[in-house]
Amino acid sequence: MPSTRTAGRLRGIGMLACATLATLLVGAPQANATAEYALQSGLSWYRIDNPFLFPNNSNNKLKTSDSAWSTDLRGALFLPLPTERTNLQLTASVSQMHYGSSFSSYSEQINGGGPYSLNKAKKQFEGIYNWEYSDLLRGRIRHRTDDRLYSYFGGEIARSNSTPPRDISNVEPEFPHIREDNIEVAYRVTNRFDVPLTWTQQTLSYMIPGRVEMYNMNSNAIQAAIRYTSGTKSTFSGGVRRNKVSFPNRTADEIAEFDSRYTDTELFTDTAWRYTENTIFVGHLGTIARHFRTRTDHDSRLVSAELGIDWHYSPKTTFYGRIWDRPQANDEADSRLYVITKGIQGRAVWQATPKTRVSLLASLESQKSQGFATSQISTPTGGNDQLLRLGLRYDYDITRRLAFRLDAVREQTTSRSGGDIYYRRSTIQASLNYTFDNITGPFIYENQQGYNRARQQIEDLR
Repeated sequence: MPSTRTAGRLRGIGMLACATLATLLVGAPQANATAEYALQSGLSWYRIDNPFLFPNNSNNKLKTSDSAWSTDLRGALFLPLPTERTNLQLTASVSQMHYGSSFSSYSEQINGGGPYSLNKAKKQFEGIYNWEYSDLLRGRIRHRTDDRLYSYFGGEIARSNSTPPRDISNVEPEFPHIREDNIEVAYRVTNRFDVPLTWTQQTLSYMIPGRVEMYNMNSNAIQAAIRYTSGTKSTFSGGVRRNKVSFPNRTADEIAEFDSRYTDTELFTDTAWRYTENTIFVGHLGTIARHFRTRTDHDSRLVSAELGIDWHYSPKTTFYGRIWDRPQANDEADSRLYVITKGIQGRAVWQATPKTRVSLLASLESQKSQGFATSQISTPTGGNDQLLRLGLRYDYDITRRLAFRLDAVREQTTSRSGGDIYYRRSTIQASLNYTFDNITGPFIYENQQGYNRARQQIEDLR
């Protein structure tokens, strides 16, 4: 029997193969439909402070700062099949990480185990097949994979045999594998109304024993909606989404404590109201009910809401704003039913010159976990955290092919459960990339650099 990861990749490859075969049935690419491709290579330098998120009062040797660098390779293809309305998009990225002496082999600093190394490649892949059959039927097939270092929190790099609610050693480096497959089919009832149907499958696969049994996850979601598009290109939609989540590797004791599966059902409405040509308001309102398979005493119901604005203030400046109160996806789902987040975020993008772009981001978010008691945790958990994030991005196109990027991120999480404990992390990344592409794109407001669609796919993946 193939492993979960291998089976997932085979299914993803199979889906893309089916998509390509379908295009051959429609017809071969026409002479006026040009394939667009881009290949990017680069070097990135990082300065990382407290990457494992140890608390402010920790004296662990790994609560330190150091440098890292990576060699990066990215590629993309936009292939009309046979026209631009029916196309295949492939994008891939691999970055070989090289951490500094403080992090590259840290087994000596944790007193035993190993030798362990974080110098593993970060890999991403995305394949999208968009198709249209006349003006009445259209659809999309999407496959995505992601492999990268586990996002440690709370100084989890410490040997422990009694961490509730499971016995998992958090010493070994963890590189979880994420796979997502998505199929959407939309039937156009009239020029204004269409009915999109969506199926999504996700798999989260860990490597470390204990975490594999407890947290390996499969989910299957089906969504049905009806969508209205006005003459001003505003959209209004409403529907239902049903997501079945299972943890296939849990033991009998873990199932008795936390169950092996649950089902989320959401009724929702969405809108993107184009108030003017330069101003768009977005909104979401939904109610989510979670039902467990056997532990029905854990069933719950919550509300999800979000408001936002996209404002093109001038040809060079755009502002984005969001405010939300919603449940956050909980991939672990052990003693926590949900993580409830309330937050506000603002982002500004300034196209200073055709070659220079500056982006600023600031967000403030509160996270409160809603949990329940088990035999291993005698009282319901009630985490209460606050997350402040500040970000700066600077892009400079030295030439049309050679580009420089600077990314700076500062995060501070304040845990207010049992006294204020601070977790701070900051990262600075400087990248120099050279991109070869076969043709240029249109020099318009949304694309002042003249990127073709394949290079835009690379930027979206980054």
